[in-house]
Amino acid sequence: MRNVRFSRDGWKVMLVTVIILALILTGMFTLSFKQPAVAKAEVEKTEVESLVKKAALIFATAVPHDKTLTSNATVTELNITDGGIEAIVNTECTFLLDYKSPYDEPHLKGKTQWLAENKSRLTTEEINVAETEIKIHEDWVKWEMEVPFGSSATYKLTAANLQEARNGNFTVYLWTDIDRVKNGTVQNWIPNNIFIPTDEEATNRAYETFGDYVKQLTPIYAEAEQTAIERFDSKD
Repeated sequence: MRNVRFSRDGWKVMLVTVIILALILTGMFTLSFKQPAVAKAEVEKTEVESLVKKAALIFATAVPHDKTLTSNATVTELNITDGGIEAIVNTECTFLLDYKSPYDEPHLKGKTQWLAENKSRLTTEEINVAETEIKIHEDWVKWEMEVPFGSSATYKLTAANLQEARNGNFTVYLWTDIDRVKNGTVQNWIPNNIFIPTDEEATNRAYETFGDYVKQLTPIYAEAEQTAIERFDSKD
């Protein structure tokens, strides 16, 4: 009888042991699923950060005739949800204007064309104002062709989902304390800044507005010149 009782007790011990092992294995099995999920989230966040940085820098450096010397992007906010991706990205870049001649710059080209076509109808004072303004503009273009200049901008980028971000499809907003407006898009990694005119549009705009600008400035130049003469005479 003792042997029988011992045998029954032994089965009880074995049963308890099996249950404990089953619980341990179940816990390990559960952890084996949880840990990769955390790792996957971290990998996804790292990937999205890289994608939004890439898109922001493509957008920030897509200014016509700017030669990019340095560029850097920093993600300050990142939200990844079922509703899509949103990121706030600061960009900092340095550039040189990239023209063969200052007079290839569209706005300067438009002003020069206007003066050449209208010079015969202008007064001496108006010609002087136009030529002075063109020279000031030329000096500015020359300076930025030779001396690097910096540019910083903050953008908000949104994408419908991770796959769209991987495909390079983003909506881009200018994101400052003053302006929070749609700035353009990046589609298949190709930027479209809706605020940047084409060279032809910029040239035409400068051509069409320079005449009125010269007329507005002519009396201001005359007044400044008269003031300078009076000050010079008063010193005598």
